Amino acid sequence: MKNLILFIFAISIGNAFAGCEKPAPGYDTTYCYVKMFLQSDDELNEAYKSLSVLLNPEQKKKLIGAQRSWIKFRNAKCSEGGAIMVDCNFDVNKSRTKFLLDRITECKIGSCKNDLLGSEKFD
Repeated sequence: MKNLILFIFAISIGNAFAGCEKPAPGYDTTYCYVKMFLQSDDELNEAYKSLSVLLNPEQKKKLIGAQRSWIKFRNAKCSEGGAIMVDCNFDVNKSRTKFLLDRITECKIGSCKNDLLGSEKFD
């Protein structure tokens, strides 16, 4: 994690004005993926918090366990040789955010599915 933070800091300083509409290959592309990953991480955290407040204690426990397993899945899938693949993280975060948003919709209409809240099927 420390390496990712240092990497993000270094990229952001060097490319503070890089446009992500049509990034140039190399550093600009990496910078844009980092920005997208960080935004997707924020969206994921917001969805998780929004879902958590809708759940009873038993459901929260299932969600916490599944989320911890998902984090291990994401980290294993999106790292290689100590490097974090931010494009992979972005894609996996977006997929998990959609999953959580779908659970929010179900819970709001009164049909929280306990088996899905604790699901550890991530692909």
